[in-house]
Amino acid sequence: MDKSVLGPYSDKFIPNDSLKTEEEEFIRLLPDELLPLTQTQKQLMCTETTQTADVQSRTVPPQRPTCLNYSSQNPTEADERPGGSSEQEPVRPSVPVTPKTEQPKIIPKIRNILSTVSLGCGLDLDFIANNLWNVEYKPKKFNPLIMRIREPRTTALIYSSGKLVCTGATSAQQSRQAARKFARKVQKLGFPVRFLNFKIHNIFAYCETFPVNLMELASHQSCSYEPEMFPAGVFFRGIPDITVVIAQSGKISLTGTKDEAKIYKAVDTIWPILQRFRRS
Repeated sequence: MDKSVLGPYSDKFIPNDSLKTEEEEFIRLLPDELLPLTQTQKQLMCTETTQTADVQSRTVPPQRPTCLNYSSQNPTEADERPGGSSEQEPVRPSVPVTPKTEQPKIIPKIRNILSTVSLGCGLDLDFIANNLWNVEYKPKKFNPLIMRIREPRTTALIYSSGKLVCTGATSAQQSRQAARKFARKVQKLGFPVRFLNFKIHNIFAYCETFPVNLMELASHQSCSYEPEMFPAGVFFRGIPDITVVIAQSGKISLTGTKDEAKIYKAVDTIWPILQRFRRS
């Protein structure tokens, strides 16, 4: 068969690349993301999105409804509570409440401690008075020699027999330290002094409290009051080996003991009794 006869028929049915339009050429040159989608591609994308949404709804737990803060001052939250309104409630000032504290207990103060020590030898008081400072010796009026030091501020009574009495200290340690200083001063004058038999004989302490009704306090079983003989105060004899005198002004004096611990024990015993008989 002659191919020239089939020429016009073949041109109609065989595609020719040279006959592509400019629009098709422009689409061919575009990137893949910008190519127009066909109907089948659109359907595939729709099915994929629905499947992913179903998977997310199964995996992600449902969120709980948030609770409203009804105590908040925010007006938007106040509107959402049942029966609420956007008007803010007036804030009432809080009154500070002071806690009840117990009244502090009284603390005694030691005013004087009397102690003695033996120097172990006889002494010439005239010689000591003529060779030491801060010494007072008047044998016609007072037999012992009086010696004073500033630190600790104490006074000593020195007898010719070698006995030394120390007064004015405010603690047992301070009293012993002062007695050793007095003995050292006498030893420097050439006397064979030794420090023997140091002993505390009496401790005097006092403390101040509130005014007390003496007549009512005298009715206590451990107290005795004799206004004709001693109107200054009431004697409290509830603690052995210590004498306690309570004045009307509330001042308490304690004496007669040789141990500082008994002073504090006596004050702890007296404190609740004084509160019952406090004068209004």
